[in-house]
Amino acid sequence: MKKWLIAAISLAIAIVLFMYSNAEAKAAGMTLGYTTGDTASYNSLAKYHTYMNSIATDTFAFEKNGHIIGDAPTKQLTYAKKTKIKTWAVISNYNDAISDFDGDLASRVMSNKTAKKRFTDQLIALAKKNSYYGINIDFEAVNPEDRSKYSRFIQDVSQALKKKQIKTMVSVPAKSADDQKDDWSWPYDYAKIGKYADYVQVMTYDEHGIWGDPGSVASTSWIKSSLQFSVKKIKANKVIMGIPAYGYDWDVKDGSGSAAREWNELKSLIKKQKAKPAFHKKSGSMTFSYVDKKKHKHVVWYENEKTVQTKSHLAKQYKIAGVSVYALGNESESFWKAIQKGTK
Repeated sequence: MKKWLIAAISLAIAIVLFMYSNAEAKAAGMTLGYTTGDTASYNSLAKYHTYMNSIATDTFAFEKNGHIIGDAPTKQLTYAKKTKIKTWAVISNYNDAISDFDGDLASRVMSNKTAKKRFTDQLIALAKKNSYYGINIDFEAVNPEDRSKYSRFIQDVSQALKKKQIKTMVSVPAKSADDQKDDWSWPYDYAKIGKYADYVQVMTYDEHGIWGDPGSVASTSWIKSSLQFSVKKIKANKVIMGIPAYGYDWDVKDGSGSAAREWNELKSLIKKQKAKPAFHKKSGSMTFSYVDKKKHKHVVWYENEKTVQTKSHLAKQYKIAGVSVYALGNESESFWKAIQKGTK
């Protein structure tokens, strides 16, 4: 009788542990979509919401006095709440006046105690008002001399948010080493940022772009190197990798026709130009070329369903927290299915 009882108890415990571990595994796999306030972005959320469990609304910036500007996209937030999708508010240092990310603007708010307090207080207020699960700090082009200052800023803001039960995610450029000569990535001390942030979203895209020479937007080897460095500096269960829902089209003659190409428009471009896409084995990406009406040669680099699936699987390989997609409105269902297959 005792043996039977012990066996029954053991079986019950095993079942509970199995169910718990499965629930934890499901909860741990974040699939986040970046969204704006536009119609295309909302339509993607409505169509493909079953493929994601989090969204980040990229609609907020701030002024030099720390005052936050921007509006919460009500339709997106309402839909997310209805479908039980967690929401993050993206706050960036993008400056409309210069049409770019502003390192000096970020530096001013990090350096001035009054501005920093106003910034933090208003973050808490907007999170509470709009029922955001967390805040995604996206400061890009941070000045190289502000490396330590930025780390302390993340520490202070994260701790203030934590007291109010608000999570913190920090977006950082992808890198495979700390190189002081690299002004773009040097300011981001992964170890210190990762110590205080709940998640670190590594922007594993824009390896190449129309500001430079043609090449893969996110080659497999580059992503691997970035993730290897990331998990050495940050707990793997805090790391989120980025997946681009776009490619780049280089006008190699003079750059006048260069442009970003959304996932949705690439197939029609290939058909229109009667192009012949080829798989580039070294990068694990797709590429093709064509000549436009001005007789300018173009080179296009992008991802297709197969390459997205392969690269998404790196999240499983490195046992990180999940993946993020930039951005909703660019993609089709085939893109999401590729991610779903890759992250299984």
